[in-house]
Amino acid sequence: MSEALQIINIIVLIIAIGFALYSLFKIDRDRKKKIAKDDVEIKQWERGAEIAINDKEYMAFVNDITGLGKEYDPHKWYFKLPDSALKHLEACFEGDEKKVYLMKRAIELSIEHFAQEMEDDAACARIIEERVFNNPKPMVPFDREEYMRYRKQRKEQDGSKETFEEWKHRGDESSPQSEKT
Repeated sequence: MSEALQIINIIVLIIAIGFALYSLFKIDRDRKKKIAKDDVEIKQWERGAEIAINDKEYMAFVNDITGLGKEYDPHKWYFKLPDSALKHLEACFEGDEKKVYLMKRAIELSIEHFAQEMEDDAACARIIEERVFNNPKPMVPFDREEYMRYRKQRKEQDGSKETFEEWKHRGDESSPQSEKT
């Protein structure tokens, strides 16, 4: 290999090493900035939580003054975050009104939706309890073979107005088990 080609290879190698080191330093610098930004955000949330914990109104809210025990009616009941919770959000987002408003509405709507879902679940539970526990009716399984015999007999008799239940009871009366009793 010629001397000029060796010099060019060395220069390309130095440039490649320099680019790799620059990329590594840039990635490390970006990682450190992200960690610092995350730490600042975590401290904001912790500061907001500390404000909320020391606020008596907020603690009363946490201890069930939310109205969730009431029956949900979308025309009568509306969940509104207490002022102490808004203070908490403002502390977390450093007064960014748009973010505070969006978070406030998201929380309010989530709680309203949760209350509505709980009402639906309670209605389903009442129906199940009424049908299963308070007024149980015996389950009558469907016998396909018996139904096929009924259809065949109906085709043979053509003019019969007998229902499946009537046919079934007539069949039960003529069965060997009913003769024994």
